[in-house]
Amino acid sequence: MKIDNQRNIYRIWLRKMIITVLFTASVIVIMFLKLFDDPGSLNTKYMLIIAISLIFIIISVVGVMRNPYYFYFDDAGDVLNFRYYPVGFFNSKKNSLQIPKQHFVKFEAKKFFFGMEEKLELYQVYRNKIAKYPPISLSAVNKDDRKKLKQALLKYSRKE
Repeated sequence: MKIDNQRNIYRIWLRKMIITVLFTASVIVIMFLKLFDDPGSLNTKYMLIIAISLIFIIISVVGVMRNPYYFYFDDAGDVLNFRYYPVGFFNSKKNSLQIPKQHFVKFEAKKFFFGMEEKLELYQVYRNKIAKYPPISLSAVNKDDRKKLKQALLKYSRKE
């Protein structure tokens, strides 16, 4: 079974780009409109630009807090393949895990971002000890794919 959220990542990038373009265009339009030039009014164009900027910042911070990851999973063959990396402007680190099915111990799905999103923690036997990998955010993975992923990982988890 393969799980790949590349389409969701494209949607996230497109949404970020559209919001940024709309923000920039709205600030430029407000600056050149004479509608908000009344000096006696409390609603000057600068107040409107500040309000729009605050909305843009809030939307951006929420997007960063969700911490979306590109995620790929494949369980064909004798290994479990995971590829993932955070979707951000300044991140170039791409991660890849290959866990032999016989060494896979368990996984845990932990909630974050006010309990609305999940992080996946993987465990494997490595040098006769249980090793835990850093968590992988599943916020950009569809709910159906999350369910399929958990079912597949349960199939390979050790029964203790």
